[in-house]
Amino acid sequence: MEINEERTLKLSGSSRVVSDYFEICIHNILFQRHVYPKEDFKVIRKFGLNLVHSKDDEVIRYIKQITRQLHRWIVDGKINMLTMLIVSREANQISEKWMFYIDLIHDKGEGDYSSTNNGRNMEDVKTLEDIQKEIQLIIRQISSSITFLPEFEDPQTFKILVHTTDNFEAPKDWDDAKISTDIEGSGVESVKFDNFATDNHKVSTFVTYQTREQ
Repeated sequence: MEINEERTLKLSGSSRVVSDYFEICIHNILFQRHVYPKEDFKVIRKFGLNLVHSKDDEVIRYIKQITRQLHRWIVDGKINMLTMLIVSREANQISEKWMFYIDLIHDKGEGDYSSTNNGRNMEDVKTLEDIQKEIQLIIRQISSSITFLPEFEDPQTFKILVHTTDNFEAPKDWDDAKISTDIEGSGVESVKFDNFATDNHKVSTFVTYQTREQ
């Protein structure tokens, strides 16, 4: 197998894990934050855990459309961040912001890429089991975040924004990150969850929210 072909396969597999993680997180957050009623969700098995997944066809199509495109853009290195906004339906203001940063690692050019993963021993290469354990921990942390995140006082909806690299502009029919994503008011706090990493990507997850004690 050619080195470039091997590198593409590794990136594609890594990108699939990342996009699957986004998809699961979005469904999980919608459930945990009561954006939709609990009866609108079903239980699925993913990443070795029993997780929730929306049953609403419109929600499923919206999320699936995004994650399918994200997979291709992540492979090509065209995206560095995904933001999920939870927005008040009545006031149209951002109530909560979930941020997923994507860093490409071991990208030293085609000539430097080898089957030893840029000089590392094969024993050091992460297995799917290792990656899955890291993802399981983060998903549990997100589920536990309801213990400190304030309850919403009015109905919410959600919006997903794509943050592309400087040398790439998303199509016009995609929501981009040029609009304001600031949470208005005082008492805004951020919490960082654990990271997970493949051999090609590192993903960091944050939530920013407004406290009720103002």
